Amino acid sequence: METCLRILSSIMDLLRAADLLPDFSSARGIFCAIAWIATLLTLGSMVLSFFMDFGGDADVDVASDTPDGATGAVSVRAVVGFLLGLGWGGYIAVQMGLGVLSAILVGLGLGLFLFFIIAGLMRLIYSLKSDGSLNYAELVGATGSVYVTIPPHGEPGGQVQVSHPSRLVTMEAIQFGDVPLPAQTRIIVVQASTTCLTVRPLNSSNS
Repeated sequence: METCLRILSSIMDLLRAADLLPDFSSARGIFCAIAWIATLLTLGSMVLSFFMDFGGDADVDVASDTPDGATGAVSVRAVVGFLLGLGWGGYIAVQMGLGVLSAILVGLGLGLFLFFIIAGLMRLIYSLKSDGSLNYAELVGATGSVYVTIPPHGEPGGQVQVSHPSRLVTMEAIQFGDVPLPAQTRIIVVQASTTCLTVRPLNSSNS
């Protein structure tokens, strides 16, 4: 126990000497706190991915109050990337002598850049999971769950994970209901092509 406390004390001394100790009494300290939280989340995600055999990305639904009422989903890793950019970008800006507003703008800019880069890369990775060896007709009648919220009325943007005899398939999906299908909703495939699946909620009628 004493050894752990001694190591922790040494780490705190190093952070204090490098002016990297987070606090909530200054803009620098707040940016630093955000940066460290995002860094720890990133490291935790890497550890979880290792123990889950690189089991992929998790997603969280974020309701969008856009005029068309669309509901989207953003990758947890993309959100953490945004926090990394916001925290470290704002911290570095403050350390360079910029004002608080300028630091916020720098952090937001870097955060949004990382967010869209990571989100785009994750979407590309999952889109490459489909290959020509899969018999897509076999997916009709298969059950699975919504991975990325599926908008209503056949609008694109959703994704599902469906159990195939040979593997777990992640594909783009649409549905023709009147309400969005949020993540984790159980679904059944009613039509399949090489690029997209048409699904309906598992507990709905066949009509």
